Amino acid sequence: MKYLLYCVTLVLALPAFAQSDYINLGNKQYQLLDRLDVLTKNDTLLGFTTVKPYDRRKVTERVLYLDSLDKASALPFRLTTTDRYNMRRVLMDNWEWAPSFSDSFAVKPVLKTFYRTPASLYAVNTSNFKLSINPLLSLQYGGANDGTGSIFVNSRGLVLSGNIAGKLGFYTVLTDNQERDPAYVRDFVTRYDAVPGAGFYKAYHQNGYDYFDARGGISLNAAKYFDIQFAYDKLFIGNGFRSLFLSDFSNNFLYLRISTRIWKFDYENIFAQTIAPFPLYGSDGRQMRPRNYMMMHHLSLQVTKWLNLGFYENVMEDGKNGLQLSYLNPVIFYRSVEQQLGAAGKANVGFDFKANVARSVQLYGQLLINEFVTREVLHYSRGSFVNKQGVQLGAKYINALGVRNLDLQAEANYIRPFTYTNYDSTTNLVHYNQPLAHPLGANLKEFIGIARYQPWPRLYLTGKLMYHMQGLDSAGVNFGSDVFRSYNTRPRDYGFHIGSGIPVKSTMAALAASWEIFENMFIDLNATYRTYNVQDQPRSNTFFYTVGFRVNMQSREFNF
Repeated sequence: MKYLLYCVTLVLALPAFAQSDYINLGNKQYQLLDRLDVLTKNDTLLGFTTVKPYDRRKVTERVLYLDSLDKASALPFRLTTTDRYNMRRVLMDNWEWAPSFSDSFAVKPVLKTFYRTPASLYAVNTSNFKLSINPLLSLQYGGANDGTGSIFVNSRGLVLSGNIAGKLGFYTVLTDNQERDPAYVRDFVTRYDAVPGAGFYKAYHQNGYDYFDARGGISLNAAKYFDIQFAYDKLFIGNGFRSLFLSDFSNNFLYLRISTRIWKFDYENIFAQTIAPFPLYGSDGRQMRPRNYMMMHHLSLQVTKWLNLGFYENVMEDGKNGLQLSYLNPVIFYRSVEQQLGAAGKANVGFDFKANVARSVQLYGQLLINEFVTREVLHYSRGSFVNKQGVQLGAKYINALGVRNLDLQAEANYIRPFTYTNYDSTTNLVHYNQPLAHPLGANLKEFIGIARYQPWPRLYLTGKLMYHMQGLDSAGVNFGSDVFRSYNTRPRDYGFHIGSGIPVKSTMAALAASWEIFENMFIDLNATYRTYNVQDQPRSNTFFYTVGFRVNMQSREFNF
């Protein structure tokens, strides 16, 4: 850990250019940015989209540029009225990087101090210091037919962000949370001693959970082509609903992210400290968690304006040996370092692509290779356990069927047994007893359909239909779905295919409607129906719904 801190100190000593914080994952702005990405057919115009979150300054600069072209009737595509409304909202939410628009956002302040701009409860805007402070609130209440009774989410907090002299960006997010979740979510908590997406928690009344969430970071532009972020938060790598590389499903973790953008390349170096699998400690939970170190490289190449190709590699090493300096080399192959050190961590490589077609369709995908043995791949039908790979294919279709602001997405994910696992379960791709990639683990195939419709600027409608088939362990025998177990506990070497073990089939259908009554203030209606059918066991059908009110937060969802 001291090496990470040393790197940060060294970076802070370098000359810095303008820098901001990042747009939090799940923010409504991403829906517009996805649309603009497809419409422009040019990934570099939006600053590369595979690794998230996005830099506020860069996004704002690009939206300002597109807005100027639109006003000059120079865009090669047509924006809808709702698109223009959403672009204005992006500029409003990032007002510190849109000075030419700041005056147009001005409203009559409350008590002459608060809400001088609709997107900030309190703001400071000087030449050398910018600060935005906002409340966080999410209140959801509903019911479930699975014996839970009433379900609820009660989250309150504060977010502040800004920059110093346009050189050092910073942000802090603090929330206090209590919730009671549907039974299948509580089953997850019982099994893994982890609340999805959260860290340390305590029991709250009957079947509830209480946890405090703190995130934050600093960032700067160390040179013209280099962006640095040091944060305790989440990352997402991919263009799909799921990621086979790194998702935002698990708890926050500490990371140093170095982004290099030059010519047609975007190169990401990520050095992170994660929490290794730990035993169920009981209600006190106050024991030092074991730590791992995770390193990642992701290289994006804009082959043409419409085609982006990416290469990814990752290694997870046991933290008991500390962070090895060899991994700090930004241009070396991790497996080679691992072999030279005699380490035995978990290494993955992967490839991804994104193609924008006809300003209406985006095709994307990922290929994850956890292990590749040529003779076994050539004899794939034998089902060797060493074939640990995952594949994702997906498509986005904007303004679908000629309906403005109706966006459709279809995605398929295939993950073979034992993917993400190592001989030593300590270095499996997990963090705080939660998967770091797909929330269901491995040994599965999944099909996802999503419809997003914004018929009026303030109304957001979303429908999701998800189906997955997975093979579960049988009587304690490891069939490769559990990413917390060692692959050495397998019963044999061959005969493993997606679905091996006890087959389970699950379908989830969800509908959500949100009305924005004020900037980043929503009234929500959500309803979800989920089936979970394990072979030779009684059928499980769950229906739950919530009514909610939230300010500057995303809805709490459990999409697994």
